Amino acid sequence: MADTHETRLSAMPDLFRRLLDQPLHPLTRARLPVRDALYVFYQDEEPILVGSPPHVEEVRLLAPSVRLSQKIGAHGPRRASSPSPAMTRKPVSARWLPLEDEDDRMLLELYAAQSLGLSVSHPRIRQGLTGA
Repeated sequence: MADTHETRLSAMPDLFRRLLDQPLHPLTRARLPVRDALYVFYQDEEPILVGSPPHVEEVRLLAPSVRLSQKIGAHGPRRASSPSPAMTRKPVSARWLPLEDEDDRMLLELYAAQSLGLSVSHPRIRQGLTGA
């Protein structure tokens, strides 16, 4: 059993390099293209999140904002004619590496998050980090 863990752990630097070597794609839909993959999400080419489905909140991350800004007039709030620049979301892009094994995805998520200084999405990792 220890050999299996050692083998998995020793593979992480190579998997991380393979992940970062993947092309960066703009994401325009509310669904991720590959379910069994680990993703690194970017805004303005800056990594913002590491995660894999279903632990990433896809709709919140990828769907465009539907909120409209409000203007307060003499007769109460009314809709503005266009969304406020402050409420417009920046486009999200991602690179991903398909990995069928959930344990490999979880280990790579932790490795990538630590390497990039990002938070993680997997509940098992969060639970272990918080000691819950």
